[in-house]
Amino acid sequence: MKSLVEKATTAAILVGLAGCAATPPPTLQTGPNAEVTVDGLHRVDNSVMALAYVKPDLNLEGYTKVMLDDVTVAYRKDPGNRQRDPYGTEQNFALTPSQMDNLKSMFREAIVTALTRDNRYEIVDTPGPDVLRVSAELVDLVVRVPTQRGAGRERTYTRSYGEVTLILELRDSESEEILARVADRRDPTRNTDTRLAEVSPTFVRADTRMLFEYWANTLRQGLDRIREVSLP
Repeated sequence: MKSLVEKATTAAILVGLAGCAATPPPTLQTGPNAEVTVDGLHRVDNSVMALAYVKPDLNLEGYTKVMLDDVTVAYRKDPGNRQRDPYGTEQNFALTPSQMDNLKSMFREAIVTALTRDNRYEIVDTPGPDVLRVSAELVDLVVRVPTQRGAGRERTYTRSYGEVTLILELRDSESEEILARVADRRDPTRNTDTRLAEVSPTFVRADTRMLFEYWANTLRQGLDRIREVSLP
């Protein structure tokens, strides 16, 4: 039987992977002043994700399979009454249904690839005692590059492709008990300086895929580490 401290450390590993040795270690909030959600999750400080909450007694020892819900995407609707910036720093372009489906497929593919690497986790479609349910949402998406080309050879210059927030939840597939919830907001633009740069759909797609792979690999690394700690 793990002590409370061991359980707290185990839970923090899942969503609090330190970026480097100099980074403060992840810490699960406990005690009377802990930040606790209405569904019983405790805040993890010093997580690589912007927000991270987990059950203090989290144990993934029995989970060897993953049931992945359909990825959802929601973009921020442009109110239509803002001053337009010709350089793309304030514009917000709508996505077509096909483009939203492409984002969903791209992120799902990244998660499946990360989880099934080295045959570690099996992806299944039905609940079971050894099945972890994973839900992923891409929300509050802001797109700052045109999603459709007009007539002629148009060029687009921008400082940023946009922003998107990931919300990731882990649940027991049978009981639907919530085990962890994380959120992170990022700009997929690879170039982080403030200079305008010409972009193309190819560049945007490649950098977006890199962001999705980063999030998917962070999930895989967290699951691996917590299972290593949970195993006797």
